[in-house]
Amino acid sequence: MLSILFEKMKKKSKLRDYKINTPQYEFYKELHKNQTYNYVKTKLKQYSTNSNKKMTMNEVLSMMDKFIDPSDPDVSNENSIHAYQTAERIRKEQPLNLELQVCGIIHDLGKILLNFNEPAWSVVGDTFVVGCEFAKSIIYYDTMKENPDYYNYIYNTKYGVYTPNCGIEKLLLSFGHDEYLYRVLQNNKNHKLSHKYQKIIRYHSFYPWHTGNDYKYFEIPSDNDIKQDVLEFNKFDLYSKEDINFVLTNEIKLYYKNLLANFFPQESIW
Repeated sequence: MLSILFEKMKKKSKLRDYKINTPQYEFYKELHKNQTYNYVKTKLKQYSTNSNKKMTMNEVLSMMDKFIDPSDPDVSNENSIHAYQTAERIRKEQPLNLELQVCGIIHDLGKILLNFNEPAWSVVGDTFVVGCEFAKSIIYYDTMKENPDYYNYIYNTKYGVYTPNCGIEKLLLSFGHDEYLYRVLQNNKNHKLSHKYQKIIRYHSFYPWHTGNDYKYFEIPSDNDIKQDVLEFNKFDLYSKEDINFVLTNEIKLYYKNLLANFFPQESIW
């Protein structure tokens, strides 16, 4: 039901309007060419543990002041503004749901990967499954033909290296900030954010699944709960970009500074 509602909202909106011969098109061509099954496995091994730097969530949030997402046709300001916009939309509608507010303010902080010398195509953009047939709902699907896996006799089949109904969490997705932040949260046990919200972060860019309704043949019953949680979150994540009159006040900054200090009382290893 949420996916149908989300599609109706999207049709009324000018958001996620991806056009040919734009900076986003060139970005996705590069992403789709390089995000192979073997590349993803290499990155997952590289970041199986975190050892780059110790930082608080508030410190990482402040670093988003310097980053503008090259994959996004809807955002031209720094990523920290989008984080506050998303969280504020959530706070307005669900003032008592502190975990969802936390999810909103931190969901893109995995983009700190850019400070670890990762190329942008390995950090941002919609995610998709690698190791099996590429879904037709992938943005700029035709550019997937640049990916060597497109011609691999195993990876280009419906199930590829997976089995039917293996569960969404068994799939490998193109690597980026979603998976990286999820692993930071998993590897650091000194926080209060429950696993439900960690999964929202992990899959919030997985549009071919939660909005395109692809990969259903991999799902298990519990995956529907994850999908509905992600779709609920995406109402705030996506449509907060329409808040063009948003003003970031000191009161808002202080509120989230204290909220993050409560949920993440110690430094995390990134």
